[in-house]
Amino acid sequence: MKIMKQQQLQKDLEAFKKQLKQALPTIINRVTKDIGQILYFEKLFKDLKPNSVQELYFQSLLRLDPHIARQQPQLDEPIQNINELIHLYFEQQTVKLQEMVLLEKELKMMKELEELQVSQESTQIQNASIELEQQKGMEVEKQNIEEICNTIKKKYWRQVQTPNCDQCFCGNQLHYKQIIKCHLCEKHFHVNCLDKSYDERYVKNFTCPRCTLYHMDQFCEVISIIIEPFSFKKTGLTSTKTIKFKSDTNKIDIRCIRMDCPLSAEEITWPDLGELHINNKKVAEFIPLAQQSCQHKRKDEKLIFTIPQNEECTLMIKEIIPGMEQKRKYRIQGELHYIAVYKTKQYNAKQLIEKIIVSSENWMSVEQAQDFIILQMNYISSTGIKQIKQTISLLCCLCSSLMVTPVRGIYCNHIQCFSLENYLMMLELSNPRKWRCPICKAKLFKLQIDALQYTILQTIRQYNLQEKYTEISFDHMGNILDDLIQKYLDYNILPEHVKTSRNRILQLETLSNQRIDIDNEMDELEQLNNRSLNPNSIVIE
Repeated sequence: MKIMKQQQLQKDLEAFKKQLKQALPTIINRVTKDIGQILYFEKLFKDLKPNSVQELYFQSLLRLDPHIARQQPQLDEPIQNINELIHLYFEQQTVKLQEMVLLEKELKMMKELEELQVSQESTQIQNASIELEQQKGMEVEKQNIEEICNTIKKKYWRQVQTPNCDQCFCGNQLHYKQIIKCHLCEKHFHVNCLDKSYDERYVKNFTCPRCTLYHMDQFCEVISIIIEPFSFKKTGLTSTKTIKFKSDTNKIDIRCIRMDCPLSAEEITWPDLGELHINNKKVAEFIPLAQQSCQHKRKDEKLIFTIPQNEECTLMIKEIIPGMEQKRKYRIQGELHYIAVYKTKQYNAKQLIEKIIVSSENWMSVEQAQDFIILQMNYISSTGIKQIKQTISLLCCLCSSLMVTPVRGIYCNHIQCFSLENYLMMLELSNPRKWRCPICKAKLFKLQIDALQYTILQTIRQYNLQEKYTEISFDHMGNILDDLIQKYLDYNILPEHVKTSRNRILQLETLSNQRIDIDNEMDELEQLNNRSLNPNSIVIE
């Protein structure tokens, strides 16, 4: 029996790795189109036989040879992006992985029972009795935790609405079966109207072009939209698009993104080869990177120009189709772009820090922070890893000093925070500014202050405990595992607007919606198939 189960486990592990190996070219192709890099990355995949789920995961990640990494540092970022997609592939196969984990546990238990049989019969009965009692206690504890988690999930669970693509860039004139929802504005879009790489199986936190352009740089707050985001794609030898507009300000902020893949669409990216004209005057010229350039991506920025106030102006974007000689010399990709023009207000780091702290919408309340710890720790436990406590550092990862205002991004799923002040001071000096989490590299469209960790840090400073505390631990119920901090902790030190805040927290919504009943899934599928179509839409299978 044991041999059969071991053979079954080995067979399942090898089948999973074979399936991943088949999907690897598709994953790599989403990160790079360079044939040489694709072939090299495929060779990095270790074709070894895994003996456990843990071995399966670590063998599946691609790793550069240190010598190659020093010679070709530009390969590091694609490797990281591919590993993120491989990690996402594992998350999507949770059911299969849990089955293998359960089989591993069963085999481990069988091995322990065999060892027990070698000892005396009385000892076997006694150990079996103890184990049975422990299992009963664990089952009772598990039931209690599940009840608490379900109660928390009910607070943040959001009813899935029937998809409506009226806000898509096609105006719902085209109807595609595959759609995707923006996590910020909660609008639905056709995948084909964006880019086929936006397959929801590979995109974890989709943010639409409108929200991406709007929240691109928090140092430049959007006051009003001068030109709504519009699409631009090469259609001939030279593609141009002209927009007329009028502005009540003499300075405009022009932003552009390229929709070639979800990772690169989060940063400012202008056409590789083209020009930008305002009022028939060329104000910017775009030159592609050379083929031999060590840069992975050109360092593009948003553009700010002065125009006549309250007068009709014209904006023209032009992209040039490269000739054969240019294609040999430069890296040129002709993809779909989205461009928008805004009236913005500029902040320096000090002003932006104050603005974020005084705004209640940027806070995760104490209750929400505790709920986040409970759901996050018990979600990890549900994958087969028992997590008794979570220890986080109170030191900022950017400068190794005690954090002042602990923050994370709205797409960050880790409990660990970093210091708002250090991050913004560093980012203010960066060019271009890449709003990325220093811990998980997720895009930081908005920053979120953790009120629980903020209170802990303020308490430590109030009682001069800086030298004693560099980290803090929580149990699986969100309780602080330190009697002294628990004794001195006073939530009254929080600003008044934070105590009553009930903001929408994307992490809590995601954790609450991860386990949906089969009946609900069937209802949603039925609604999706029976939803009424736009009478003017074109149905495309």
